[in-house]
Amino acid sequence: MNVNYKRSSITCIVFGILFFYLIIHFAVIGPLEFQSERIHKVIAAAVIIVAMSSFAIMLLLTNKKDKVFDERDSLIQKQSSMVGLMLTGIFVFLFSIILFISYEDRGVLEVSWVWLIAYTTFSFSYFITSLISVYLYIRDD
Repeated sequence: MNVNYKRSSITCIVFGILFFYLIIHFAVIGPLEFQSERIHKVIAAAVIIVAMSSFAIMLLLTNKKDKVFDERDSLIQKQSSMVGLMLTGIFVFLFSIILFISYEDRGVLEVSWVWLIAYTTFSFSYFITSLISVYLYIRDD
């Protein structure tokens, strides 16, 4: 198991947990409650900080000068980035269209939805790109 595969696996786990936490947390409390109660924003911020800190620590611990980055790693990184970008675009588009259809009659969208779109897009892009990398590493072995 090379360093890039380990990094992809850990990134997938960290940002997968963050992504699904954000979705579930927001679904349970709802957009109005999230906006009105400061504690929900503080909890979400704490979870995001833990995820980003975990990611930074992983990068520091796996940053070895003797690591080998070959053509296979480069190809996997390129493929996963291309597919990840496409899937992230589809995710944002579908999320936005669903919100548009849901709130079209009201004419107003709670601002907390914009917060959710921003953070889920961020976490989804890291999650899906690293998931694809892990899949490609497993497939090639």
